[in-house]
Amino acid sequence: MNEIGLFCGSFVFVFALSFQQQNIHYKRYIPALINAAFIAALNLFVVKLGSQASPSEMLAFIAGQPLGTTAAMWIHEYRTRTKSESAKASSFFHRTV
Repeated sequence: MNEIGLFCGSFVFVFALSFQQQNIHYKRYIPALINAAFIAALNLFVVKLGSQASPSEMLAFIAGQPLGTTAAMWIHEYRTRTKSESAKASSFFHRTV
């Protein structure tokens, strides 16, 4: 059971860190502020569980990291693309009216 907890904790922790990097890059202050508090809470969770991990739990922890990073990159790109497409459609609509 701890393997699942460590995998999920690791995934979400690295997801939040990777997403935070995008928030900082694009200067999104409020999301960065909220995400920083979330990262702090996740850090406590991961450190507490990870400090007592068995070899199989360590593998689960390590497996969550690259998946969390990749998922954050994909979702951030998807959100950015969707917002820019809707902005383009909106500006096109206003020009034609």
